[in-house]
Order: sequence, then structure tokens, then C-alpha cells
Amino acid sequence: MNALWIRTDRLVLRPWEETDANRLMLMTQDQQFRARWGVFREPMDAARALEWVRTVHKSVMTEQLGSWAVLENAHVIGCASLLPRWPDFEDEPLMAVEYRLLHSAQGRGLATEAILGLIDFGQNQHGIEEFHAFIPPENTQAKNVAFKVGMQFWRMGRIEGVVVEIYRTHVHPGQPATRRNQRREEVA
Repeated sequence: MNALWIRTDRLVLRPWEETDANRLMLMTQDQQFRARWGVFREPMDAARALEWVRTVHKSVMTEQLGSWAVLENAHVIGCASLLPRWPDFEDEPLMAVEYRLLHSAQGRGLATEAILGLIDFGQNQHGIEEFHAFIPPENTQAKNVAFKVGMQFWRMGRIEGVVVEIYRTHVHPGQPATRRNQRREEVA
């Protein structure tokens, strides 16, 4: 389909569309969907959701970076992002992978699958070799996702005043970014 669509075994990550804005507004009403920093700190109303969808759509279409809608069985279940983040008090951005999934989509490996898809995309489309995750210390679920995609704790930092643990992984040209691909190569 579209070169900016990312397909995994069970998911499609695609640019947000204006028709997704109402779904996004409803997702942000769920306290468990919200984040401690960034755009998902608070619920969105319809106008704010539409504005955000338009902004991230443009970013993905022009820069091939930003936030993608995560779909399972053709239904939007969350958001996955590949974008530069500037930790507080630092001059250089770090390439971040992030996700937000509805509570009903959690606990089935979908976050891991989405992040691995973004890492593959970032490596193949942009030549990115280092990816980061910014995780509040109490978020063991996100830490587990980071470990499953091959990340290791690197250091502490802050994002918008929130203390976070920063995890990172390195992928190199020719090295598969996903464990699924690594398993296939080992079997071959």
C-alpha cells in the first residue's frame, strides 16, 4: 500500500487521518491511555484532536517522522511515534520510540510489535542506528517493552520536568532490528 504504512504480523501503523480524530478524542478520555508528559497528558476535545491529527499527519508525510495510528483488525487502538526528543537541559535530541495503547490492547505484545516496526522503519528509511525510550521509573510495563525490543537502561533524565529512565538500543546496517527477524535468520 503506502510506503509510510508499517506492517507487522498483527498491526498496521499508518499516518493519522482526519477521520481518526473522534476516535483519538475518545481514547484520550481514558486515564490509562494518558501519559505523564506531552500531548496525551490531558483529555482532548474534538477541535484539539483534529488539530493534533492534522499536525502529525503532515509531519509523517513530509519528514517520515512523528506519530502513526496503530490499527489492529482495522480499528485504531493507539499511537506509536518515532521522533526526536530533547531531554530537559540538553542541547542534542535523542531519537525516541514511544507508544500509547488502549487498556484493552495491552498485555498481548502489541506495544512490542509496534515499537519493533518503528525501529525497522527508522533503520531502513532513515539509517537511524540508535533509538531511545523515556520511561517513568514506576512504569514496569514500558520497561518490559524496552527490554523486549533489545533496549538497556542507559541513564536518568527529565522530559517536561518528569524524571525518566532513558533506555537505548543500537542497530547497525545489515543487523535486523527485530527479534522476529533474528529468529528467522537463526533457523535458516
